[in-house]
Amino acid sequence: MKVKVCGMKHPENIKALAEQDIDYMGFIFYEKSPRFAETAVDVPDSIQKVGVFVNESIAVILKKVESFGLEVIQLHGDETPDFCLELRKALDKAGQAEVSLWKVFSIKSASDFKGVKAYHSAVDGYLLDTKGQYRGGTGEKFDWQLLEQQNFSKPVMLSGGIGPEDAEQVSQLYKDGLIAGVDINSGFEDEPGLKNIKLVQEFLQNLRTYEQV
Repeated sequence: MKVKVCGMKHPENIKALAEQDIDYMGFIFYEKSPRFAETAVDVPDSIQKVGVFVNESIAVILKKVESFGLEVIQLHGDETPDFCLELRKALDKAGQAEVSLWKVFSIKSASDFKGVKAYHSAVDGYLLDTKGQYRGGTGEKFDWQLLEQQNFSKPVMLSGGIGPEDAEQVSQLYKDGLIAGVDINSGFEDEPGLKNIKLVQEFLQNLRTYEQV
């Protein structure tokens, strides 16, 4: 199972997290977020950097890809399939064809999955978050049983309100083939942008244990 830790901003915290067995580290480039990332940092090659954007221009996204060395772009706003295709063309032209695109969908009920298929040819993966008043960071889960009714054409990352206590259930979703990975954030923080490394370690250990059961 792939594991992404999002909302990183403090260099020492990033350094400590980079020593853990994770696949992706997320940096939020949305100025209204308390987890807004301002400083580029180095992480091991084994960890891919994910840039989170909300209704941002292609020009700004390209600049962040270059300056932060992003390997995944996560679109968390109202970006259309056409926008995603234009972004893909711009990345190719800029010599960044290897950068992946993920589109976020905010979920509350089954009807919120209706727009997913339109992005099939425009992105490389989906991230499912909980619908709330704000973009992400709700600290709440949607009904994960809704995943059983879907047939996704791309890898799915699960997000939204995931905490240390959810390792077993998340592992089961993965073993059932419903998700490719998990994205954790606020449930593992001492304050916005500052991850509790011990909680992350315990969660990772539990995930790996339940995966083997």
